Amino acid sequence: MKTPKVEFLSFADSKKAARTLYESFDNDDVARYVSRHLEHDPELREKCDLLMYEAYVHSHILKGLVVGVKGEDHENHNTFETVAVFAHPESAVDDYLTLVRSGFARLAWLTGAEGRRRVFGTLFKVLHDNYADIMAVDPDGANTWTLVYLGSTPRARGKGNVRAVMDYVFTNHIDPANATTYLESSSLKNLPIYAKFDFVPVADIWLGDKTNTADRARMDVMVRGPKGQRWKYVDEIRRKYNYELPN
Repeated sequence: MKTPKVEFLSFADSKKAARTLYESFDNDDVARYVSRHLEHDPELREKCDLLMYEAYVHSHILKGLVVGVKGEDHENHNTFETVAVFAHPESAVDDYLTLVRSGFARLAWLTGAEGRRRVFGTLFKVLHDNYADIMAVDPDGANTWTLVYLGSTPRARGKGNVRAVMDYVFTNHIDPANATTYLESSSLKNLPIYAKFDFVPVADIWLGDKTNTADRARMDVMVRGPKGQRWKYVDEIRRKYNYELPN
């Protein structure tokens, strides 16, 4: 099997990378939560979802790392095969200028008041606050990379793209810096996949009221210690969050 080619993605790739993530997370609880208020207008909902992914991609090209496997025939598709979005310890994607340049300001206008509450008031706040709380226990927590998004389209299946992307970033960026890696998985079925890369689940966090099954989204926080070692604070955080490993 041919080894997948991992490439840095540029601003010119933003729209296609966003479409890749949109199709990858089409049936995702978090994706549904942030635009559920637009269920009555599917066209606007798709536009807002794509704009959010494009803003994430754009902001992390500016301040983080975005890589992908485009695929040999990507010119004939409106998506790439695989896209990964990372924030590194020096990333500061939430400053005003970056948010405006990346398209989050346009998203804020287009998605309406309820969308602003869901994206900026809930999603961003929950992710920021829980990351800060969890990593605060680690004296070296400032040296942490975050896997923000990792998505593949169906035509990437079985090609080893995820392994290629993860190995590339760990080998060239994260492990040489002796850094910890953090992610939030919005799908329980992906936990075993991330476990193959030495991530360990430590906490569950929620968007919306966790008792409201019609309007909530669960994410499981996973942490990989430096160079793939078990993170020293796994048990401490599990106790703090009363975390029970999913069956």
